[in-house]
Amino acid sequence: MSLDPATIDELYGLEPVFEPGDNSAATSELGVFVELQCPWCGEPYGSMLDLTDASRSYIEDCQVCCRPIEVRLEVSERGELEQVSTSRVD
Repeated sequence: MSLDPATIDELYGLEPVFEPGDNSAATSELGVFVELQCPWCGEPYGSMLDLTDASRSYIEDCQVCCRPIEVRLEVSERGELEQVSTSRVD
């Protein structure tokens, strides 16, 4: 039996933990980590997008300037991210 972190998590019923330097955290069964650009201040910031639901839009605050941003996701029937876009909430 292999004792890699995923096996240990499953064996003991633990939630997966982000390990620094682990590139598999950029994409998982539940979502994908992407870099977005704020339409207000123009600064890039990272965000984890939840792909467990259908295509949708939601509001989140810019991590730099704290202004509201509408994030629109298009998710395929297979749960893959097809497109993401951001716009100002005026």
